Amino acid sequence: MSLTTNVTFLEKIIDGDEISWDNFSAIYSPLIRECGKQWALSEDECDELVQEVLITFFSNSKTFKYDRSRGKFRSYLRNTARKHTFAILKRRDADKLPGNDSLLDYAFDEKWDAEWHNFLCAEALKILATEMEELSYRSFYMYVMEEIPPADVAAKLGISINAVYVNKSRALEHLRRTIRTLECL
Repeated sequence: MSLTTNVTFLEKIIDGDEISWDNFSAIYSPLIRECGKQWALSEDECDELVQEVLITFFSNSKTFKYDRSRGKFRSYLRNTARKHTFAILKRRDADKLPGNDSLLDYAFDEKWDAEWHNFLCAEALKILATEMEELSYRSFYMYVMEEIPPADVAAKLGISINAVYVNKSRALEHLRRTIRTLECL
């Protein structure tokens, strides 16, 4: 599944397309959950956060009009997640939250942006795995992600050390292009 938040995708959700809604939920639920974990929400609270954010979007979907000139969809989603995260934290213990809303908003945005970047990298790796030749991908993954020395990767896969370096270079360039594309969403 590739990450796509485009007008057509959102219009399908608004029109009640269940497959698009399921895809939307599958794409964004892990991101929302990770954001909740960054704010030390319990598993139950993370479940609640995901549910509240998705319900809010679904409830507003009939009147939601995506206008790229007003910002990216992820900003809308971030603002919705922020509102519900702070509501959960306030219900838990309002006295432990600092009183400065601007500081809280900034901290939330910083954590969200970090999770968004991790999310984009994970999505880009999934895309790379489907678009790169399997042996080349395995070579890249073993060398870069598992940190196995190039000589060992080459020996295990029956390829040259140079091929390991070439696969790494091609994979990283593909990842950079994919991440740039995903960042535009």
